[in-house]
Amino acid sequence: METLKFKKIDGTIIVNVEAYVKDWVKNNPYGKLIIGCDSQVKGRRIHYSVIIVMHYIDRMEVGHGCHLLLCDVWEKRMNKSQLEEMPSKLYREALLALEAAELVDGKDEFFKKSIEVHLDFNSVPAANSHENLSNKMYATGLGLLSGYGYKVYGKPFAIISSNSCDHFVKKGCRI
Repeated sequence: METLKFKKIDGTIIVNVEAYVKDWVKNNPYGKLIIGCDSQVKGRRIHYSVIIVMHYIDRMEVGHGCHLLLCDVWEKRMNKSQLEEMPSKLYREALLALEAAELVDGKDEFFKKSIEVHLDFNSVPAANSHENLSNKMYATGLGLLSGYGYKVYGKPFAIISSNSCDHFVKKGCRI
């Protein structure tokens, strides 16, 4: 499996993501580091969008925008119906978010505790179509990442995966 390749919105490729993010954290000690992932079926392929959000927050806990690093992953679909493919697609989202988090933390247990991971898994049983597969995978996805030591959030608290990743997976980043 090839490693994730992140880029800025302007298209600049980040060669060493760990050093880039840790440098940003050093310069923004009150900032927040959030990783999210979302996916969408597009024809015969699945488009995964993984985003690292570095949220500028000052010492008064006031937000001042954010800096994004994007990674697009395209994979061939395996099953014929979206319903059959939903569990594996959601699990792959969790694995990509985990891979991005591990790429950023560099196996630093102390730094790992400052990373939030947002998954597009639904916590409300009646809120999702497709027979609530997102809800059925909720405990699996969040449990996987929390077992690795990350702070993990699902819907409705997963703002990054529900909004930012969703935007880029649907519309893409025109560079």
